[in-house]
Amino acid sequence: GFGGGGGGGSEHGQRRTQTLASDALRQQDQMIDELATGVGRLKDQTQMIHEEAGMHNRLLNEMDSDVEQAHQGIVEETRRAEQIRQDRSLWRLYLIIAGLSVLLFLLILMGLS
Repeated sequence: GFGGGGGGGSEHGQRRTQTLASDALRQQDQMIDELATGVGRLKDQTQMIHEEAGMHNRLLNEMDSDVEQAHQGIVEETRRAEQIRQDRSLWRLYLIIAGLSVLLFLLILMGLS
């Protein structure tokens, strides 16, 4: 009778061990599912960051192009302004020469009379 009781205890111990093992496996499965969900979220966030970085790169390239065009425009306008300044200076000199020529002509006429 004693041996049978020991066998019954052994069966009970095996069932308890199996229950603990299956609980541990269930817990591991839950943890793996949670990890998979987290990895999925990380993947989505990484994809969004990648797309946003690509958009930022395109915007920066467009800005670079716009800045280059603006710089070229400023260089051309500066050149044009310098040319206008020089032309005005020459025009002013031509007016002074014409005025002095008229004055010289009048002085010569007055000196002759």
